Amino acid sequence: MLVALALTLWAIYCTYDGLGPFLIYAQRPLIAGSVAGLITGHPLLGLLVGATLELAALGVYTYGGATIPDYQTGAIVGTALAAGAAGDAPAQAAIGIGVGLPAAILLSALDPVGKMVTTALVHRADGYAADGNARGLAVVHWVSLVPWVAVRAIPTFLAALAASGGLVKDITASIPAGFVHGMTLAGSLLPAVGFALLLGMMELSRYWYLLLIGFVGFAYLHLPVLGIALVGVAVAMLFVTLKRDEPVLAVPEAAVEESTADPRLTRQDLRRVFRRYFWSSQISWNYERMQALGFAYSMEPVLRRLYPEKADYVAGLQRHLQFFNTSVLVGGPLILGSSVALEEAGTPKSAASTKVALMGPMAGIGDTVVFALYNSIVFTMGASWALQGNWLGPAFAAVMVLVPYALVRRWQFGFAYREGKRLAGHLAAGALARVAQGATVLGFVVLGGFIPSIVKVVTTLTYRQTTTVQGQPVTQSVAIQDRLDELLPFLLPVLVTAGVYLLTVKARLRPVWVIGIVVVAGVVLGWLGWFAPSAPAKS
Repeated sequence: MLVALALTLWAIYCTYDGLGPFLIYAQRPLIAGSVAGLITGHPLLGLLVGATLELAALGVYTYGGATIPDYQTGAIVGTALAAGAAGDAPAQAAIGIGVGLPAAILLSALDPVGKMVTTALVHRADGYAADGNARGLAVVHWVSLVPWVAVRAIPTFLAALAASGGLVKDITASIPAGFVHGMTLAGSLLPAVGFALLLGMMELSRYWYLLLIGFVGFAYLHLPVLGIALVGVAVAMLFVTLKRDEPVLAVPEAAVEESTADPRLTRQDLRRVFRRYFWSSQISWNYERMQALGFAYSMEPVLRRLYPEKADYVAGLQRHLQFFNTSVLVGGPLILGSSVALEEAGTPKSAASTKVALMGPMAGIGDTVVFALYNSIVFTMGASWALQGNWLGPAFAAVMVLVPYALVRRWQFGFAYREGKRLAGHLAAGALARVAQGATVLGFVVLGGFIPSIVKVVTTLTYRQTTTVQGQPVTQSVAIQDRLDELLPFLLPVLVTAGVYLLTVKARLRPVWVIGIVVVAGVVLGWLGWFAPSAPAKS
């Protein structure tokens, strides 16, 4: 019971962390599964399950509120149930993946339920805003977190309770060894799904050749993952330097009112606004107005200070309760700081128009740079170490979230507050566009090395070859994998990833179907013994 409660509390925190502070991005399966392993007393199991699901989930994020497989709960539930299974850590991990993936897919059906409840709550917030009731607005904002966590915490608790009995061990003890081998192979193939989805979001037709740099670095120069990342940074910096003359991002120009008003906000006011946004930006996300309630809640202290007249204060709350959605890491703090500055300057219409002008372009930049590229690189590196049983993996990913995410958000808010109405012009100058371009180049180089290093598959098939030695025919058994390696090292991982890419991008199959195909193929081929994650030891 204690373990079940601990896992439930961990699931609650994971959900909150991905909606609010992003302290360690506990919502990602690498972090969620690793800590679940510690809670259940099976740390290696948590690393293996979390890392495998992490690599399958690369590039999969809730862009625009889209419903995706619940990999967080899948990692926790898979680890919890596999912890009670029979066998060693690799066998348990195969079972955990076999449970976690279907659980992630099935539990995604509960995600819209939580979002629909928050949609109803936002109308209650409208009533409080019309009354100028800041306390009521805050209560609705924080209560909106409850449905988000409920649809994840309840399944986690029930699965953890089931794992506490001996039934799971009895069931798994009867699972055929061939199925376990097949699931082990499927787990080693699943990263190809994440890489393919990521490539589908990037400009592959334009930058495909950059994949070769990372591939050569790993396959022929034997560079470690970190070394490939450093090479990618160097190539990205060189690329951006040489391409400064290319067109930059166009940011719509917002109509700005002139004002010479003196500053009326204190540092304490600004810190209060930023803290509110930092700790709770998306906990009240809803289908109708998305991040609007979180933005209005963040702006409330400033509006209370700037508008002593109730009518003006109410108008301010209602102004910022209008539809709003952007990247909360690169974009949201920037727009928040600009809105604060423009409200302080006595130009509320400019505050509203600037939000509308910037939220679209900043969402495109932020989602690409942070989620599709930066997160994918960081969590792929972390997952690759975790698959080796190294706790440096989740620790590295957590630190690379905690420090940069906090600093970047704080800097954006301060910069935008100082620049105010000049912000759109600065963005149109193209600095962020060059950052996005550099991140894209880095992503391609790194992916070129990650694919052969993380997608693990070899063939165990052999054929017989007869040769003449000193006039006598000699029949030898030749491993097909040896011949493939002579042709091109790591050819099978590349072919698997290319095949999955064709399924996702060209055949336009949904990711859930692609995952199913990969898992079934892995189970069948692994059970038959034709393929394996690594070559058998030679006697």
